[in-house]
Amino acid sequence: MSLQDIYNYKSKNGGFVDLDHVFDLNFKCPLKSKDPAFYDKIKDLDMEGFVAEMMKLRKARDSFDLFKAEYREAERSIKHQQSISWKETLAAFSYAMNYPAKHFSAEDMLRLRKTMMPLISVIIASLPQSSYKELIALYEAGLLDLVQVDQESRVVPNGNSGAVYHYTSVDNEAMEEYYPMFIDAIGQRPLNLPDLPFEGLKKAKLLSSAYLDFRDNQNAIELQEKDEAQVYKGYNDNYYLKLPGLKINDLFQALDPYGQIISNLYIMAVPFIGGLNPDYSGLDFCDTAAERIVDSLPLATMNEGIIDLKDVAS
Repeated sequence: MSLQDIYNYKSKNGGFVDLDHVFDLNFKCPLKSKDPAFYDKIKDLDMEGFVAEMMKLRKARDSFDLFKAEYREAERSIKHQQSISWKETLAAFSYAMNYPAKHFSAEDMLRLRKTMMPLISVIIASLPQSSYKELIALYEAGLLDLVQVDQESRVVPNGNSGAVYHYTSVDNEAMEEYYPMFIDAIGQRPLNLPDLPFEGLKKAKLLSSAYLDFRDNQNAIELQEKDEAQVYKGYNDNYYLKLPGLKINDLFQALDPYGQIISNLYIMAVPFIGGLNPDYSGLDFCDTAAERIVDSLPLATMNEGIIDLKDVAS
């Protein structure tokens, strides 16, 4: 959706962009022409129904059996030079939703994070075929295993070396596993306003934490009572969902605590923008972000030498 598309849609839909609309526009509609047969199977499913169907197929199989099947599927795709349409379209959807995501309601952002993002994280985590072969060989040699853990699992450093992994097994048994070497490969964790190393920006109140409005305050009250999300009540008696990172606008400019744009302060650091950009990975996202930022830079600022595009290019 272009910025104009976003603002036009919001003006007719209560000030929000609906996640279901983005799902239909950027996933279902492209599939209709790319893969009519698959589209016919999912055309009557909403987002939750689609994810449940896809995850049901995955959960019904052993993880490494599924891993091998996806390796063979990728081999056929490469050999016949034909993409796997629904996976390709889902990856495109994950990129496209970043831009309207800042205009979702808090309810839709919670739906996205709970339902769609787990599927997207599995599907777009693709591997080179050589890596598939290595992992399969390690598994078949008995050197690699997969252990399912719960959300409350935690890692505790163990004295001078290694770590102890605490988790609850699928049989509801408390487990403690010691590993002489532990590699945390989850990736970059989100950072929040207190983590920002620039004290002057914080003292001047030029930044604020990321948040989204609730469409219905009653939904927020129920979540707050259950302590299921970071919900807080604003000075105007409206409720908000606190997200990781900082509040930015569509051009990646910082917003202060009153929602005012700080026009010459851009936030591009991944740990601080993940809350309002659900899937910020990939060169396509970087390309679009850079284009929007450069187009928004005032010509006067460039002429004053604050930014030298020759230096940027080099």
